[in-house]
Amino acid sequence: MRDALVGTGLLLRLGLRRDRLRLPLWTIAIAIFVPFFFRSLESTAGPDPQRAVDDLAEARTMLDVFAGPVYGLDSVTLQTYFLMYNQEFLLAAALMSILLVVRHTRGEEQSGRAELVRTAVIGRHAPLTAALLVAVLSNAALTVLLTAGAVSIGFGGGDAVLFGASIGANGLFFAGLTASTVQLVSTGRSAAGISGAALAVASIGRGAAAAQGNDHPALWLSPMSWANLTKPITDPSWWPVLLSLGTGAVFVALGYALSVRRDVGRGFFAPRRGRAAASRWLSTPFALALRVQRRTILWWMVAMGLLGLVWGSLVRAVGAVEGGEATFGADLERGYLSLLGVTLSLLVGIFVLTSMARVKAEETEGRLGSALGTATGRLAWLGSWVLVTVAGTALILLVSGWGLGAAAAAATGDPDLQGAVLGAVIGRFPELLALTGISAALYGLAPRWQGLSWVVYGFGVVIRFFGEPLPAWVRNLSIFQHLPRMPVEVFSIVAFLGLSAAGVVLLIAALLAFRRRDL
Repeated sequence: MRDALVGTGLLLRLGLRRDRLRLPLWTIAIAIFVPFFFRSLESTAGPDPQRAVDDLAEARTMLDVFAGPVYGLDSVTLQTYFLMYNQEFLLAAALMSILLVVRHTRGEEQSGRAELVRTAVIGRHAPLTAALLVAVLSNAALTVLLTAGAVSIGFGGGDAVLFGASIGANGLFFAGLTASTVQLVSTGRSAAGISGAALAVASIGRGAAAAQGNDHPALWLSPMSWANLTKPITDPSWWPVLLSLGTGAVFVALGYALSVRRDVGRGFFAPRRGRAAASRWLSTPFALALRVQRRTILWWMVAMGLLGLVWGSLVRAVGAVEGGEATFGADLERGYLSLLGVTLSLLVGIFVLTSMARVKAEETEGRLGSALGTATGRLAWLGSWVLVTVAGTALILLVSGWGLGAAAAAATGDPDLQGAVLGAVIGRFPELLALTGISAALYGLAPRWQGLSWVVYGFGVVIRFFGEPLPAWVRNLSIFQHLPRMPVEVFSIVAFLGLSAAGVVLLIAALLAFRRRDL
């Protein structure tokens, strides 16, 4: 075993050096939301958080699905009110861990760096161990920062440590899970997709189990509910933290066992053999981009459609919320649906950015040079990828809006909601077109700048949900702030056409910049 770990320290240093900016940004960005989110809830709940929770308790099913299992409702403080919304931190930690492990394992193999590194004196388990150590250090740093943030908002020392440790342990569980998934398939995208699907199933399972009751045994089947089961402040318990760490360790052991049963660059399961000759329709760059993205688009359509159906089916519960006008407006049901329409659109923004990130991968991994070595021109190649991304975005929005509207119409018995909600979701397409243009323009200028599009996206999300106290000129800097929240607000043709035009101009600028720069 000692020989198998030779070179782990060197690879760990290399990984930390490569992510010397990424890791601090991730951990600080997640932790900074503790005081920021707490202040937002403080202003929403006012001086009496018990009354705010009692109002929400009228719609207990909705509360359990989105935030459950929920504890401490009998004697609510601002701190226990804050714990109702810890799912955002759990999702962020899980995604950070998944992406880290994929980047430092399967990503290294796809780029060819792993094979080069293995020509030196490197043990067979050193690359995976170094990747997991990077994940451990990142989640440890996140735990410390979250603990400090919890102390700053009034948590006791022990409760603050338990809160931070539960989220860090959740991140380590998904790091261990990803250590196994990267061994199964030959691409980082597929490995991240499997882990992401597991995260989605765990989140849906948590909500379904919480709806059956706070003490339902099924809660222990979902790793996304284990952090809630630690019950900081009300009845603290460290057993769920140990469960997260122990289960993650089992997946790590499985990852080690699988890693020695496959070749570098290959997956445990052999890929399906392709045809000896390609179809004629694959002779164009658009067909190639569509073929590469088709499964991703399909899975996004299925996932977002199901999410829309689940969220739309809860619309009747909103009508029972006393005092809900402060959150959703005078028309509670339509206000709730408009907020979900915005949320679905923002989620589709993740597809936009990950899809455009594939363009950079095509260049850095050498496939772009092969494509341009044929009769394919630069404008046709980049334009095809952009067109597939834009078309996929429209399809995902369409399915999301249909699911949300159909479920809402069935739940309320109001068939008019189907068209109104579908139009509200599709009406947010210009925001995503502008986001596509920003990502494409940054890539066209210099691939290393493309990651700044995530900063634009993150800023927009923060402003959309927490930016009310900020000056209007700051809020207007976000591309997600200009379209009205339909169907409760009136459609604005000026904002729709203005954002669409901005997106088209950015896409044209991206094509022109890409045409002139060196690869």
